[in-house]
Parts: sequence; C-alpha cells; structure tokens
Amino acid sequence: MYAQLCKRLSEEAPNFDPPDGPCTFNRLLLNKCQDEFERRRRASEAWDGSEGAVLSPEQEEERAAAKRKMVGNLRFIGELGKLEIIHESILHRCIQQLLEKRRRRPVADLAEDLECLCQIMRTCGKVLDKPKAKPLMDQYFERMYQLSSNVELLSRIRFMLQDVLDLRAANWVPRKVAQVDGPRTIRQVREEAAHDLGVYIPPSAHGPPRSSGPISPLAGVSPFFPQPGGNRTGMEDVFMGAVTLGTGPGVISSQPDKYGYDSNGFGSGVSVGGNYRPRQQQGNKHFNNQSFSRQQQNNQYNQQQNYSNSATKELPPRFKKIFSHSNTGVTGTSDGEVSLRPAATSMMLKPKTPGVLPQSALGSQQSNDHHHHHHHNSLPLAPQPQPPNQKPTPPLMHKDPPILIKQASTDKSRANRKDKGPSREEWLRRVKNVCEELTKEQSLEEAVESYRSLKLPERLTAEAVQTIVNFLLNQEESNRELGSQLLERLRVDGLVNVDRLFDGVKQVLGKLDDLVTDIPRVKSHMAGILGYLVGSGTLALADVAEPLEGGQHFPLFLLTLQTLHKLQGKSALTQTFNESKVNLLNLLPESDRTKEKLADLLEDRDLSFLLPLLRIQSDLWRALIADPTPHTFYKYIKDTLDVEHHTDPGFINALMTVLVKYITQETTLASGSDPTVIPEKLVTEQEQELLAKFKPVLQAFLHVDLQLQVIAVYALQVFTYTHNFPKGMLLRWFMNLYDLEIVEEDAFLTWKEDLSQDYPGKGKALFQVNQWLTWLQETEEDDDEEEDA
Repeated sequence: MYAQLCKRLSEEAPNFDPPDGPCTFNRLLLNKCQDEFERRRRASEAWDGSEGAVLSPEQEEERAAAKRKMVGNLRFIGELGKLEIIHESILHRCIQQLLEKRRRRPVADLAEDLECLCQIMRTCGKVLDKPKAKPLMDQYFERMYQLSSNVELLSRIRFMLQDVLDLRAANWVPRKVAQVDGPRTIRQVREEAAHDLGVYIPPSAHGPPRSSGPISPLAGVSPFFPQPGGNRTGMEDVFMGAVTLGTGPGVISSQPDKYGYDSNGFGSGVSVGGNYRPRQQQGNKHFNNQSFSRQQQNNQYNQQQNYSNSATKELPPRFKKIFSHSNTGVTGTSDGEVSLRPAATSMMLKPKTPGVLPQSALGSQQSNDHHHHHHHNSLPLAPQPQPPNQKPTPPLMHKDPPILIKQASTDKSRANRKDKGPSREEWLRRVKNVCEELTKEQSLEEAVESYRSLKLPERLTAEAVQTIVNFLLNQEESNRELGSQLLERLRVDGLVNVDRLFDGVKQVLGKLDDLVTDIPRVKSHMAGILGYLVGSGTLALADVAEPLEGGQHFPLFLLTLQTLHKLQGKSALTQTFNESKVNLLNLLPESDRTKEKLADLLEDRDLSFLLPLLRIQSDLWRALIADPTPHTFYKYIKDTLDVEHHTDPGFINALMTVLVKYITQETTLASGSDPTVIPEKLVTEQEQELLAKFKPVLQAFLHVDLQLQVIAVYALQVFTYTHNFPKGMLLRWFMNLYDLEIVEEDAFLTWKEDLSQDYPGKGKALFQVNQWLTWLQETEEDDDEEEDA
C-alpha cells in the first residue's frame, strides 16, 4: 500500500527539480532508501561489535525492533522495485551487497543479511528474473543454495533460503497454504512431510532398484539422512520418527515425470551434490505404480537391517533407545530385529484419528499370511497404489491386530463416561450457587474455596465471570462490593486468568443495554464493580476504556471514574488516569465530542482536576483579547496557572495556537483577505513585527526544553491545516520563528523526522517547507564542520 502511495506521489507531487532529471519526490525517496539500506549495515556492525557481551532486556528489545524495521524497509524497497519506482540495477546492487562474502566474518553473522535477501527475493524476485538477468540470478541462487546447506547457519535461515529456492523453481508461484482448518491427523502431517521432504535414493548397480514399496530413510544414502560420520544437517532427528514412507498421495517416488524431473524435483541424471534444486516440483502428480517382487523387498529389508546395525553407534542418544529393548514405545523381537509398532497407549491407536490406521487393519490376517517373514514393518503412511488387473496387496502390518479393536472399545467407553459430565448450563448454575452462598453467608474465604472445589474447565472461565457480574448487578451495594472482592481473589489465587476475566466483563457490557429495563440503574451498578476492579489492580483503566470508546454505554466510564475518586481520592486517581493515557474525548458520543462539552461534564461530576488545562485555551484567548499587550498577557499566565503546568504540552499547544490566531487575525488573515493568494509584503512585515512583540512571552516558556518547541511547531501545523493551509503561511512562519530565535533548528528537524500521528496535516505541511528544511539541515552541517575545523 505504501509503495502504491509512493507511485502516486511520484506522478502527482509538485516537482522542484529540473524537468529533465528525476522528480523531487523520487530523488528524496531514493536518498531515504539508500540511507536506510546503509544504516542497516551500520546497525548490524554495531550489534556484531558487542558480541560476547550479555545484552540487557532493553538492549535485546532495541535490537529486535531494529531488526524488524530493517526487514520491513527491505520489503518496502522490494515493493518499490516491483512498481519500477526503483531501477532494477539498484535492486541488483542491494542483493549483491547482501550476498557479499566478507573476510573475517563468520557465516553465522550473515543471518540478518540473508533474511533481508529472502525478503527482497520474495517481493520482487519475479520482476528481476528476466532472460537478460538470468546469468546474475543463477549466480545469486547458486550462492543461496550453498548457504542453505551450510550447517553453521540457523535452521530458520536455511529453511527461509530453501523456500526462496522453491519459489523460483515453481516459476515464482507461491505454494498454497493448507486449506484445512483445525487439527490434522498424524497421517496427514506425515504425508505432508513426505511430500515436502521425500527421500531420494540414487540408482545403484548393486543396491536395490527404485521401488514403490516401503522405503526406510535408513536404507541407502539420501540428502536428508547421510551415512554415519558425514556432516549432519540437524534435520535427521526431526524426521527419524516417520521411519516408513509408503507410496500414495503425498509420498514422492523417484520416477521421472513429463518434465524430465523425478518427483523429488531433481533432473534425471542430476547427482545429489549438484546445483541447487527445490524440495519438490510443483504440480507433480505422477506417482510410481510399478510392483516389485518379494525378493526385491527382501533386498531392501536386508539393507535396512545391515545399515541399522552399523548406524547404531553413530545415532544421537535418543535414537539409540529405538534399538534397545527397554524403550516403551518400540518393541524388540527375539532375534534382535526392531519393531516400530507403537505401544498400546500410543496416540496413533486412538479412535479420534482413524486416518492413522491402514484401511486393511481388520483384514490383516491375510496380510500376515502373505508377509509372514516381515516382523519388522511399521504402520505404512497410506495404502499403496497397485498396477491395474491385479488384486490389491494389503499393506505390511505387524501381527496381533486385535489390540487395535480392543483399544478402540475401551476408549469409546471412556468417551461415553466423559459425555456424562456436567453440561455448560450445569457448570454455570454451580457458579451462581457460589455467588448465592457468598451473599447469604458473607464469607469471602468460603466462597473462594467453593469456587476452587468446582474445578471449572478453563474454557468456561469467561462465562463464569459473566455469570458472577450479572448476579452482582441485581444485588445491593454491599453485596456488589463483596462480589467484586471475590473476583479480585479469584484473579490473585490464579483461579481466573486476567484475560478471561476481561472477556467476561466485555460479554456483560455487550448486553448491558438489554438489562436497563430490569435494572434501571444498571450503569451505576456496573461502574461500582469496574471501579473496584480497577482500584484493586485487577483490571487496568485503559482496558476498561477500550470497549467504551466512541461513546458506548455513555456515561459509564465517567461513572467509573467517580467510583475511583470515592475509593482512591484525588491524587491516586490522577496518577492512575495519567498512567492510563486514556483520551476522554474519544469516550464521548460523537455529537458531544468537544473540549468545552467535556469540561462541562467533568465539572458536573467533580472530576475537573483530571484535566486542569481543558479550558486553558479559551481562558487565554479571552485574556489576550481583553488586553493584547505582551506584558499583561505574560502576567495573566503567571498569576492564574500553577508553575507545574508551564511545561505541560497542553498549555504550550494552547499558548501557541492562541498567539498564531491573534497575530494572523490582525494581519495576514484579517477579515476580507484571500487565503489562496500570498499576502502583500507590507502585511507580511506587519505579521513579523507583531510576532517579534510576543517573542519574549514565547521564549520564556519554549526555551525550557527543545521538545516544547516541537509541540509549538505542531500547534502551528494544526492551525494552518484547520485553515486549509493559507498560501505561503507555513513557510513564512517557519522562517520567522527561526530568524527571531523562538524555535531552534534542532526543533524543526526533530519535527520533520517525528512520526507522531496525533496532529493532522503533517504530510501536506512537509511538502510546503521541505526545501527550506533541506537548506536548514545543510546549513547546520556546514556550521558543525566549521566548528570541528
């Protein structure tokens, strides 16, 4: 979206540069992109320099934020490249820098550069991958392929690189995200793993031929399961669990398809150590349907057994257990063979995942007669495709299948027992009983213990809170307070999670209007409960404000503040309110959303102390109109406003707005003037003279802190915005404030870089003063150089 915005701006924004060169916007944008790209390198080197030192949590947070910004910026640069705002040559230079091999730099330190590289490739790789640039792209991807198999890199980065390799191999068409929502069976997970990481066994003159029978990853050499003693990729442990890979949907065979690739995505004749290749070839549905003799399957089995014996020493410790008799999930046979048949308690045998069981589980007696010499075989992933005109061969199956049926029946009876547990309505009725017991016995401890003994399921916690609050809304004040204490205790004792508690409160608020007919003062009662929960620290004031924004259930929030005022007193409520950073204007109905109306409401409810500066702007304006001399105006401020408020952003905003309004009303924006034309020189000089008269007042309050000057600039911005940016006014005021030394250059430059969204009109304001700010920045840099010299 931002890239498209830049595209429009590059076409429509005013141009201040010569017409034969790039437009102003494009030039500034390119400079900014270059700065951000180089800043990425500097930031990376800064963090790399602190390697070995333990970072504090704040530093870790800064580092993570810098990384997010860096990756986001690179994605943005890629999007600009897609829209041809940035030339392809610049993108190529970025990619080359990201892939650059630097001396004395460990490969592991490349991680952030490679993450940025993957982001650029995903975003605009398709645009760059043209016939003209093919040699360059091939070089990049060869280097990426080498890095993707480098074990020094984090596996997360290796997978990221592999995803980009796959993306190019699939003609830049992204893989579809799984369509199925909700949990998947183990069979589905394994089939997906087999599809993505199908084991490739190269043809051998003496080894077993390619087969559609079950192939163990331990049989023969594969890219993912190398021979003992070779370099491990770190992935052997993860995929060792799916030891048997059958054929069928999702399992990759090694037969060439119509494109000359085998179904692992490798070109026929490409060796394992060759150039990069994807994990799978998109759109390949050609599976191997050939059947092999029992002798060939025996060959595979023998090779598996030989390999298993020799590999045991080299396996990680937890896989050595697989080959021992003591492992509970794997049974050993009398002649030392290993059965990977799951234990009786295994999830694989439970009826909730019937997809795990082979279709021929019940017909396994025939299977056992047919394959009596295959004790070792495990459950296959899927039924095997058979050649036409032949009877289907049942999948290989361990003996003694009745356990499956027996297990299913015991689980079924257990499930039936579970179904007889309390219903949702029964659970909530028990919660209500706890509340009734509380109001009757007036014992908080007993109520907490009663609730604890319910052992309420976690999924019903929010509804339990809703039930408690709804019950309390019908009670008298003393019981509401006692019930609020119960909610606090349940939270403190860990019986109710704070998120579930808040969810329950929101559910009550959602139906509050329906309760008004039965409980006329329901908002007042609700405010009492919310006030107690906020006062006790059970809920945050900002959280309570969230569902009430836009005037929802008005005046519930003001009533809650009144409850807190009664419970906590002025100073504690002021602190709570200021820390919450709640904007009270946003909590008023739209028709009443003005500062004047808010001031009246707070005054009526004795809450004016929360926003003491709310009326300051109108008070300042009245004082200035009554006597517009700077000395009298300054004295009025000193006499009426506490010193602690002199540096308050609200006061500075009001002061600047009032003075800008008065000065322009007397000069450049006097009645009858046309704001769409630049005023005459005589009028602009009068404006400057009047500003110079009030210079001491502004300096007295603004020179305490640079940030206050930034707020004054924002006040000027908003004033010009509300007056539709009178022609030339903003630039004229910027220059006058600078020349009269009311606002320093650092404040202007801080305003330029600040990303605050609290003040409208920033974008248009920047366009009007950008050239002057660039001049100011260059002047400041020249001054700094002279001082250094």
